[in-house]
Amino acid sequence: QLQLSRVILSLFTLLSVSAGLIYAAEHGVNPDMDNYFSALYFTLTTLTTVGFGDITPVTFQGKLIVSGTILAGVTIIPAQAAALVESLMNAQVGTELLGKTDDTLSPENQQPNGINNDNKMLPSSSVDAITPCPACGA
Repeated sequence: QLQLSRVILSLFTLLSVSAGLIYAAEHGVNPDMDNYFSALYFTLTTLTTVGFGDITPVTFQGKLIVSGTILAGVTIIPAQAAALVESLMNAQVGTELLGKTDDTLSPENQQPNGINNDNKMLPSSSVDAITPCPACGA
């Protein structure tokens, strides 16, 4: 839940700041950027790479802000999405471990490398690459 909140807050902040900056740079000289909603619309279409082309920056400052917004978008959004997916995967693994009893997670049921030796967690066909072959020892 916390990670989802961070992603939403990051996206909202990126949109709000970028829209405010582009509005401040363009509203006096660009007739297409006459209100904050137009700047927000432009920022949203820019960040989603739709780019309809109906509104374009005309000032150097506006073009610089748009370039920075695009670079921030292609770095912040994937990083936040990756963190969210990682958080969801960790939560799923955590719920799977909740069903285990304490004796299956005890040190005597783990190999020296810390991997759980309980075959209930692994498919029966999987073999740990560190465990030697019981038949030949290789």
